[in-house]
Amino acid sequence: MFGVIIAIFLIIVIVIVAGSLIYMAYQGTLREAKNYERGLKMVPMMIHLPPTSDDLDAGGRDERDVTEELLSQAQVMYNIIASTSLKGFKHRIYGQRHVSFEIVAKGGLIYYYAVVPIVLVDTVKQAVAAAYPSARLEEVEEHTIFTEGGRMTGTIGGEFNLQKSYVYPIATFQETKRDASRALLNALSTAGRQDGIGVQFLIRPAQEGWVRSSISAVERIKKDRAMGRSAAGGINSMVSPHAVRDVAEALWKPPSMESQEQNVDTQLTALEQQAIDAIEEKTRYPGYETLIRIVVSSDTAIRSQTLMKNVVASFSLFDSPSHNGFKFIPTRNVDELVTSYILRFFPQSIKGNVLNTVELATLFHLPDQKNIPTAQVKRQMSKQVDGPTEIMDSGFLIGYNEFRGLKKPIRLSDNDRRRHLYMIGQTGTGKSKFLENLAYQDMMDGRGFAFIDPHGDSAEVLMGAVPKERVEDVIYFNPSDMDNPIGLNMFEFNTPDQKDFLVQEAISMLYGLYDPGHTGIIGPRLEHIFRNAALLLMSDPNGGTFVDIPKVLVDAEFMKSKLKYVTDPTVLEFWTKEWPASQKSSDAGELVSWVVSKFGPFLSNDAMRNIIGQTKSGFNLREIMDNRKILIVNLSKGKMGELNSKLLGIIFVMKFQAAAMGRADMPEHEREDFSLYVDEFQNFMTESFESILSEARKYRLSLILANQFMTQLTDKIREAIIGNVGTVISGRIGITDAELLVKKFEPVFTTDDMTKMPNFQGVASVMINNTPSAPFSMSFTPPLAKSSEKLADAMKKLSATKHGRPRAEVEEEIKKRMMSAPPSPQRSPIGPGGGGGSLGPGSAKPGGSSFLDDWLSKRKQAGGSRPGVIKQPASASQGVASPMANQPQQMDPLVQQMVYPGSPQASLAPQAQPPVQQSQPGYSQQAVAPQQTIPRSQPQQVAVPPAANPANDQSDGVLRLR
Repeated sequence: MFGVIIAIFLIIVIVIVAGSLIYMAYQGTLREAKNYERGLKMVPMMIHLPPTSDDLDAGGRDERDVTEELLSQAQVMYNIIASTSLKGFKHRIYGQRHVSFEIVAKGGLIYYYAVVPIVLVDTVKQAVAAAYPSARLEEVEEHTIFTEGGRMTGTIGGEFNLQKSYVYPIATFQETKRDASRALLNALSTAGRQDGIGVQFLIRPAQEGWVRSSISAVERIKKDRAMGRSAAGGINSMVSPHAVRDVAEALWKPPSMESQEQNVDTQLTALEQQAIDAIEEKTRYPGYETLIRIVVSSDTAIRSQTLMKNVVASFSLFDSPSHNGFKFIPTRNVDELVTSYILRFFPQSIKGNVLNTVELATLFHLPDQKNIPTAQVKRQMSKQVDGPTEIMDSGFLIGYNEFRGLKKPIRLSDNDRRRHLYMIGQTGTGKSKFLENLAYQDMMDGRGFAFIDPHGDSAEVLMGAVPKERVEDVIYFNPSDMDNPIGLNMFEFNTPDQKDFLVQEAISMLYGLYDPGHTGIIGPRLEHIFRNAALLLMSDPNGGTFVDIPKVLVDAEFMKSKLKYVTDPTVLEFWTKEWPASQKSSDAGELVSWVVSKFGPFLSNDAMRNIIGQTKSGFNLREIMDNRKILIVNLSKGKMGELNSKLLGIIFVMKFQAAAMGRADMPEHEREDFSLYVDEFQNFMTESFESILSEARKYRLSLILANQFMTQLTDKIREAIIGNVGTVISGRIGITDAELLVKKFEPVFTTDDMTKMPNFQGVASVMINNTPSAPFSMSFTPPLAKSSEKLADAMKKLSATKHGRPRAEVEEEIKKRMMSAPPSPQRSPIGPGGGGGSLGPGSAKPGGSSFLDDWLSKRKQAGGSRPGVIKQPASASQGVASPMANQPQQMDPLVQQMVYPGSPQASLAPQAQPPVQQSQPGYSQQAVAPQQTIPRSQPQQVAVPPAANPANDQSDGVLRLR
């Protein structure tokens, strides 16, 4: 009977053992299959390190305290991931899911990755964001460290294990007060472009038994000391030699003998107490089963060995002399290692490397700038900040806010657009494409807008993207089209109230062109002359133009023809009394020539003269605004020149302002919304631009402006933008501009953020429901317009046909208006005696020497040392000899007649001419015989029409001109 029981017992034991072995084998097969499945379902995410502006501010604190605070941030991340630990029979079979944090050196740069199971993606993103709010995780394609130049013979690696039992901690940042990972980054930075190094930190929540094992280890140390044995080395394995001996002695040793051996020293040594404290401290934090794997790939085995030695050596800084550290185990099977690296295998059998969250934070964390010893670490250039929660479902799409994987559109309503939009950014940051996308939306939505492009590229794109239903709405203004010039008359107005505004804006334009610093080049005297000349021209019902100004000053007959239309007594007083009196001074000729010289570039340029010289514009800006038309202005500096481009741009801006203010004659609800896009707007602004920003909203004119530098703007305009523009967007800008603009985005963004912004991204503060939002990060929309060059050409021809005029017709009209001859042989109302000679060809030389310099030079050449005699080497019909007289060339006849009416169309080649003398300086010169003098008491008399004389004018009706 006893034998049967023994047999049954043995059978049961054999069955249990066999079943256990079969179960373990089956479990191993299941786990291996699960390893492959999990490896294939891992999601790689690149960790974009926080920008430098997000680094901790030391604020005078001890650097060790700052380092401890920095590394403790990573503990938050690991604490959250620890919550993913699952319980149940299924997870006992397959084990816990694992996460791989990786540092990879490839292509000369160092990257940080998190590779996680697909079901844990959101959890890991949340964990990283909680620890590092400005870090960004981006799902990417699978990365590799193996290059085309690498070979299997040059691929090596291995894994790290703990030197002692996992109950002992490694050296942590709490103990050393330093960032030991600097050495690892240094080692990775030695990899070249053809090398690859991957360091994987695979972690999964440890089983609950690791804490019990640690407590047992502490009790064992105490028990060993109580029995007089040293604990040194007794915990390196979970079953100590002392424990085996204790079991053996218990079988034969009587219990009574135990009390006889209690006279030994039970006091713990300092090392034993330190070990107990370290073990107990480690159990205070969540634990992770950990596997650290290294793979190095290069073109030669020697190179790979060198790189791997550097990495292995860097891990020595994590060793604690009194506790624990790492030992490196090189692989014997490279193929198996590479497969495990690629699929992130973490066998469930590896349970002997348990690290808590403090130890993991010491090993893997996101470093700040001062702890990055190399420039190869790839960091974010700027931080990501969440956008407004109040998102518009419809409206003007200006970009997207991306924050922690959520992408939401940013739109502006019609009412918010009326508070204007300003964008600043260095060249290449996407400003022009940004404006182009906004204008394209307006075009597709049937809105009216004008687009002023100083480069020409965006204008070309928009012309090629016009939808068929808007073909008739488009006006294309291209000054370089000389065959069909479209007129643009600066002095054209809709109501008399606009005259003073246009004249003042024209004066501001002259300041912007010639005297932006108000150094006196323009000055009040030129302002006064220009204002009265412009008002004189604008009084003519047939119209006057900008290019007529010189003719008013030098052609008495032309001036007289306009004077009869003047009804303003101030203007009439100027031309009948003040102007004639001013011509009696010795500098009268210099003054007139100084004024005329400002118009030289536009008179001598055929394209400009044919545009601004037309008395009737080819389109009406008020009608464009009210009827939702599209005006695209191509002011390419490369084709027109900077000065001409600037002049036309200023004209458009000031006339749009006048047209908008003219809407005061209609109810506000009837005013159509209209947008004015101006790229590089600093070139086209005048002193009144501040008032546009404050008043245009009432007239439904929305400004969308862009430029490169805040320093290009005046203080008033800059303050108006910061204080009065509703939506402000900043791409990457320079440090000087950032310091000026940062107050708009503080405290969310710093100057460092604004100077390191990537292309096509920016920081923004937008107007939402008439309230400015908090600053946030924004990416610009990709190009929206699909442009057709064929369509663009057809649209240009259509616009030129509808709004332009044939060149020959325009030139003939200007020629007839400008070539009116004076009533006497005198070339100009101002003779050389009145200020140094009549206006000679070439006297207007913008950009070169001043008129005064030229005149003094001519006088010296003419023998001006004797006050009463002026030698005249050129013919009398040419006036004072030009500095270019020695170069035979033909002057444009039309220009010559515009500036020097009555002069023949002759060559400028030098001709023999007897000198003309004056008996006294200051005499008016007539076309007389040599040595003839004309007394000052005989001024030229020009009869003034009765209509030009005010009722209370007591003059004799004669306009006296010198």
